[in-house]
Amino acid sequence: MPKPTFFRLPEAKQKRLMDAANKEFARAPFNDASISHIIKDAGIPRGSYYQYFDDKADLYFYLLEQVRHRAVAALQQVMAKHHGDLFAAMSEFFGLTIDALVQGPHAALYRNVFLHMDFHSASKMAGSPLAERPRGHHEIHQYLLANIDRRKLRIKSDDDVSLLIRQIVGMFMQTIGYFYSRQTKGKEVTVAELKQRTNQILDWLQYGVASEGERH
Repeated sequence: MPKPTFFRLPEAKQKRLMDAANKEFARAPFNDASISHIIKDAGIPRGSYYQYFDDKADLYFYLLEQVRHRAVAALQQVMAKHHGDLFAAMSEFFGLTIDALVQGPHAALYRNVFLHMDFHSASKMAGSPLAERPRGHHEIHQYLLANIDRRKLRIKSDDDVSLLIRQIVGMFMQTIGYFYSRQTKGKEVTVAELKQRTNQILDWLQYGVASEGERH
């Protein structure tokens, strides 16, 4: 996390530094990103940088923490909009996430994070345990567990609902992995195709894939 001196900076200067960090981590994965590029782009001395952050990993994790906050806020909005309907809410949430990942202003950053899974590199460099990385998936999981309208599901226990959430999130991560894999091979996958693929699997999870005559 940033040092207290960072939060005492004018908002415009905080934004300039974070914009520079976004730009650099979008340009290169964590191992190849340069603090020198960040401070040059932000227009601050190197000594000042270390008054705000301990190292490169500290800034990187703070950047990902901001991503997590945006994701959780978006999830809360769609869950409220759909009154706890898990599948309706996740369909919209995944659609918004796909828009951000593929064509949003931070698409290149998300691509680097996903492809290089820089949590390991950053944690090692920072000398901190991997468990201290941003808690995005865990927080989303706990929020869903507490706010799903279980009257719309055939399963009720926390263990069963937790398993369902993991299946849904895992499916989405596989879909994003499919997108990036195709992209690295120069094969285009459109936003519409990604959303259709995601909604198809959500439909299978919600209603099953067996024909009506085969259901028991």
